[in-house]
Amino acid sequence: MPAAQRVAVWARQIRSRLLMMGVSLVVCIWVAVWALRTSSLTPGQIGWVFAAGLGYSLIWLVFAIIRWGTAKSALHAVAPTVAARIDRQGIWLQGAFLAWGTISQIIAQSRRFSMAPFLRIVVSGGQRYQLNLGDLDVMPGTIDASIRAFSQGRQWIDTSKLGN
Repeated sequence: MPAAQRVAVWARQIRSRLLMMGVSLVVCIWVAVWALRTSSLTPGQIGWVFAAGLGYSLIWLVFAIIRWGTAKSALHAVAPTVAARIDRQGIWLQGAFLAWGTISQIIAQSRRFSMAPFLRIVVSGGQRYQLNLGDLDVMPGTIDASIRAFSQGRQWIDTSKLGN
């Protein structure tokens, strides 16, 4: 998912969590009023009801805010330029030209704690180049089809390390 979409998704999550926190507050107040009228809970137990009901919502709200901030900083880190260019001669990536004959592997991998996979290109000299696929507006299948077509079937994206 592109960075701008992640920011929008997490902004919607924050609004949703705030709404759910309001619902939790209303339910907690209703339980407190009912418990005080029927004398079924002590004030300490009512405090625990508020802590549990609002604490759960607060935890998810904080999580959404952190993820929104992470997505927003990732969006600001994306340069509004061409990330890579694929043509008949090879791949232009990070200011370097990688000819098809020098590329030994093109691997799509997942990071452990990140949602977005990345593309790792290894050249015959052992040098590695990375491209974050989550920041692109192009689907990985389109990139793979372009690589296969322009390299005349000599290269493709190895997706075996993506996992499920």
